[in-house]
Amino acid sequence: MKKMIFAFLATAVLAVSDPSAVAADSTNQNDFASAVTTATAQLKDKFDAGKTSEADLAENLKVINGLIVQHSKDHDREQLARLYLLDAHIYADGLKKPAKARAIWAYVVANFPGTMAARGASLSLERLDAQLAADPGPPVPEGLSPGQKFPGFNEMDINGQALSVAASRGKVTLIDFWATWCPPCRAELPNVTAIYRTYHAQGFDIIGITLDDDRDAVITFTRARGMAWPQFFDGQGWDNKLAKKYGVHSIPMTYLLDRHGIIIGTELRGEELGAAVAKALADN
Repeated sequence: MKKMIFAFLATAVLAVSDPSAVAADSTNQNDFASAVTTATAQLKDKFDAGKTSEADLAENLKVINGLIVQHSKDHDREQLARLYLLDAHIYADGLKKPAKARAIWAYVVANFPGTMAARGASLSLERLDAQLAADPGPPVPEGLSPGQKFPGFNEMDINGQALSVAASRGKVTLIDFWATWCPPCRAELPNVTAIYRTYHAQGFDIIGITLDDDRDAVITFTRARGMAWPQFFDGQGWDNKLAKKYGVHSIPMTYLLDRHGIIIGTELRGEELGAAVAKALADN
């Protein structure tokens, strides 16, 4: 399995759909190729050493996602889509996080139609669906499934203000585990922000729990994107205190709570999230 991962890293990501783009900016492409080669080598070293947890590979994944952000300015859709596939293959084949890989593959299919990468992502989704049908995996941890009360916490947010689930009692609340370096999280953010702006005045809140390690980067990111809701940040990445408490091993991970703190949905995205929030506000 590792051979398959790194064959993909070494070849597929560097295939360029438009050769003229390379000629137009060869220096940028060479720098990019060098950065990917370095990231690939570092990942391979860790895999060979048996270091395959998300905590082990967090820094490497941040580098790759940084390349995604940087390369998005080059307007090469095939190349950018292949970078997303790089992330997906690492999560699916290396870290055994199919939910996270699924979100990335679905994003590529939806946002890069007609590309070779989108066709590959579609096939990967089909294979994953077949695997899940045969083996649905472990049950949701006790206390974190729909119908149960979400176990609360009392912490300080990134600005030093008191933060708790109890303080949002009486409101429909989304608990959102995310990170600035997570492509699926960033892809879903415009939808989450739009839902917040639409329903906040009617009693909808969000509590963000960020698995970043750079406080200033989180503050800059959230301000630039109009994320007006509070964020819990402790700088520990995948060792985030609340992520560990709630058994979060893949992001984005969300829990939607009704006005009484009861879980009414998990991992809701897109139109499904908006519909669930609207229904919860109308029902209470």
